[in-house]
Amino acid sequence: MVQQDPVTDDEPPPDNSPPEAAPVDLSTNIAGNGPDMGLTRGSGSHNIGGTGHRGGSKFGWYAAKVQSSIAEALRRNPATRSSTLSLQVRIWSDADGRITRAQLVGTTGNPTVDDAIKNQVLTGFQLPQAPPADMPMPINMRISAHKAAL
Repeated sequence: MVQQDPVTDDEPPPDNSPPEAAPVDLSTNIAGNGPDMGLTRGSGSHNIGGTGHRGGSKFGWYAAKVQSSIAEALRRNPATRSSTLSLQVRIWSDADGRITRAQLVGTTGNPTVDDAIKNQVLTGFQLPQAPPADMPMPINMRISAHKAAL
């Protein structure tokens, strides 16, 4: 799981719908686009984001926004909210911040969940703001989800 500084602007309204299954611990670990992304990989015990944080980079602030918004979208989707998975994805955003293309690298092992991630959650998703003009595409990230211990 990746720890990050709280993002207070553009927070989505809370989801007041009743949970359908046991809580799922979802995370996205943006793996980077070469040396400019500079985000940490591995255990997820590092901070990402702005200047002065271990693992910070030129695009770290944007990566944190992408990470939190996609994790929230996965929590809201009925097909992904209770799934256990670990999967790498690549996303391409247009200049306005809409994901125009999503590619799954590998599979969750469940075609229904794979389809939901690619076509219901990612493709067409509006990111919280447009990417920086010089940000390379695609954005590579790992999506991990597992049921919380009871």
